[in-house]
Amino acid sequence: MAEAKLKVVNPSHLLDEDGSLPADPAVRAQAIRVAQCIEYGGTLERGYSRETLIQCRRRPYGAACPGLLHVLKQDDDAIHVFCPGCEADEYLIYEWEDTLWAEGMMEPLNVAELAKAHQAESAERAEHAGHSEPAAHHPDEPLTRALTLLGSPLTASQVRGMIATASSPMSVMERVLHSLPTPPLKAALERFLPLIMDLWNATPRPDLGGFAPNVVHAQPAQRTSTKIGANAPCHCGSGKKYKRCCMNNQSFN
Repeated sequence: MAEAKLKVVNPSHLLDEDGSLPADPAVRAQAIRVAQCIEYGGTLERGYSRETLIQCRRRPYGAACPGLLHVLKQDDDAIHVFCPGCEADEYLIYEWEDTLWAEGMMEPLNVAELAKAHQAESAERAEHAGHSEPAAHHPDEPLTRALTLLGSPLTASQVRGMIATASSPMSVMERVLHSLPTPPLKAALERFLPLIMDLWNATPRPDLGGFAPNVVHAQPAQRTSTKIGANAPCHCGSGKKYKRCCMNNQSFN
């Protein structure tokens, strides 16, 4: 085993003070990898090992190792993470018992029940505010959330104004990116880009006669045919059918 590569890890050193995952991409990636190892190894009995679905990142002979990491619960309760394929150690994880992942995979959530609870909370807040009906979701709520995830100081109304006057959706994206104080997370970008495209396609534009792109593109193009039917009167004025007169005359085709 390549013990020189072993990293002794205390998960709390990789997390923020409140126990959440950090924003720094490099530290966050390592914290997530350690969390996955804890999920696999935390519930093991001492002396037992389990294969994970975590890919080994070693390159022992210049090529990526095809092995999957294994976790072993040691006698001192530390989680030993290693690859049996290339015989490389990765982590020795201590003080993992108080993390969110210590009891294995988190319990599945019932989305319908969560939605009902959210609606009940909204109704209660509206009632306390003096409204008889719960407030409806604002149409800009998805855009506002996406801008918050990006870290942009722009408001949803400002971005909608950009969409209405910009020459392309990518020009809107560039202006939003220029507003960011720090580089955005990839996941936030992946969520924001399709939202911008949907808003662009649904926004009426002066250059399209006041119609939205999705309305214009949904209408089939009207085509005017200039083809003369074979049985139609010939356009030369002879009174004959086209097929009996000028249809085969190359000068009229």
